[in-house]
Amino acid sequence: MKRALIIISCIFFLTNGMYAQNEVERVRKMREKTLKEIEYANKLLEETRGKTKASLQEVNIINQKLKKRQQYISGLETETELVGQTVAEYQSEIDKIQAEINRLKSLYAEMLVKNYKSRWNNYYLMYFLASDNMNQLYQRFRFIRIYYNYIENQKVKLDILKADLSVKSNELLEVKKQKDKLIQTTRKEYSVIQEEAARKRNLLNSLKKKQKDIEREIRDKERTAKKLDYEITKIIEAERRKSSKGSIKANLTPMDQIISTDFEKNRGKLPWPTKEGIISGKYGEHDHPDFKSVKIRNDGIYISTTKGEPVRSIFKGVVSRVFSIPGENYTVIIKHGNYFTLYHNLVDVTVKAGQHIETKEVLGKVFTDNETKETTLYFQIWKETERNDPELWLAN
Repeated sequence: MKRALIIISCIFFLTNGMYAQNEVERVRKMREKTLKEIEYANKLLEETRGKTKASLQEVNIINQKLKKRQQYISGLETETELVGQTVAEYQSEIDKIQAEINRLKSLYAEMLVKNYKSRWNNYYLMYFLASDNMNQLYQRFRFIRIYYNYIENQKVKLDILKADLSVKSNELLEVKKQKDKLIQTTRKEYSVIQEEAARKRNLLNSLKKKQKDIEREIRDKERTAKKLDYEITKIIEAERRKSSKGSIKANLTPMDQIISTDFEKNRGKLPWPTKEGIISGKYGEHDHPDFKSVKIRNDGIYISTTKGEPVRSIFKGVVSRVFSIPGENYTVIIKHGNYFTLYHNLVDVTVKAGQHIETKEVLGKVFTDNETKETTLYFQIWKETERNDPELWLAN
């Protein structure tokens, strides 16, 4: 019965241990992904060195970086907790193995003592000589052989358990080292996040002295956004007028209907308009987290990326229009059935109106501001006249 319980507990430990290990691996991969995002934010901030003008966008990048740093620390703490559970499971299994070793040792010692006493008193010889016939003699020989085999088996089991205990103890030592390393890394990350928060405070202090400049920068962006809204609305209205029902979808060709349906099916899975980047300006209307008096409204998202980053179409479609607003670089609008995507702040544009575009086809490059050293793409998604949050459409 005890042997069965040991086997069951070993199976449970192995199954539970595999689950814990898989969970640790999952958390570790998420943590590594977050670390790459932090490194990318560092790269973006590094590119702003030598800037002649501080900007709100830099604060937004730092905010994203701090958010990712908190996620990274959270991942470390979760992984530490999971590894801690593994330590406890290993310790529990080791205790069970040790208890079984102690039991077998006691049993084996007791059997050896009895065997020694029996041999000393010539018990076995008398036992055999007292047999009534050959069959009984054979049965007694057989019994003694089984008895000795049982003693030997107990010794083998004991040796196996001792070896298993040694392996488990070494594994436990490694897991404990892993846990200690995670704890040290977490402490280091808390120190780093304090340094980054201090950098942010210094930047905010310098920007708050230029509150009017910041508000002017936001108003300029909103004016640009309104001009872009006007341009894309003109295109959408022109498309709607082609239909007697006043709906673009009602007037789509069979091919455009397929594109529109496929676009919708890929919600949350569409590729980013830049191969790399972080969202430094979210969709919607909200107060700035650091400038409470500053209200921000975005009908799209701002993606901060590196200098020279190519801009790609997030889905196949047809270029509706390529135009520029004075002082604002180029904008490309692409039609995907009854959906539209807008890419603003481009240079070196390589496409033209009426051109058929494939998914991830390059449209141009993101412009880099000479004063702030920032490279930012403004991106929108529309479903006919309805604005959509691009973040909900793009792949994680």
